[in-house]
Amino acid sequence: MKKRHLAFQLGLGLAVGVAGILSMTTSSQAKPVLSDVTGNIITTSDIAGGAFAPAGGGELILVYETSQIQEDVFDAADIVNERLAQRNLPGVGNDTSPIPAAVQQNFAQVLTGTGNVDAGVSQIQNALANAGANPTLAQNLATSLSGLTAGGSVNAAQFAAVVEAYNALISASNFEFLREPPEELRAIRSVLAILLNAALATN
Repeated sequence: MKKRHLAFQLGLGLAVGVAGILSMTTSSQAKPVLSDVTGNIITTSDIAGGAFAPAGGGELILVYETSQIQEDVFDAADIVNERLAQRNLPGVGNDTSPIPAAVQQNFAQVLTGTGNVDAGVSQIQNALANAGANPTLAQNLATSLSGLTAGGSVNAAQFAAVVEAYNALISASNFEFLREPPEELRAIRSVLAILLNAALATN
């Protein structure tokens, strides 16, 4: 069985090592083998991205390392959706100021895939770019969020894509942007923190 582990880190004051949460496998395998998580939350701005590599024998797909990790991430997706519906998405770390209700309402539409998702994605993209993010990277990140927590589930490949898009944007951003992040970036950090902390909790 050929598979490749992916490791991710989040920056901007919240760095999360996620080695072993996701596994690379081939679609020709009858059942994905889903192992335990290593990594912990650290406060550093180091950025690292996962790399996809061909394994031969079929199309590569990403799966959760264990069924428990998948279950925990799906439970966390429900929590994200509930918090967004109640407009009480938390800040991350020392960032305790409330995220504006209008931003949370927009994220609720985008993440759950309900309402005018395209307009919501554009709003996130524009907010990031107007605050100083690279426009292409802002578009990639905003687009990757569409339907992320729809139905209380999180597709492993999409989860990886969101983390990679987030890391790419952060690593290309200047100090001023990171010091005073737009509310949309704060919301993205919060969502990723909830999902990744749930995955890491099984360690």
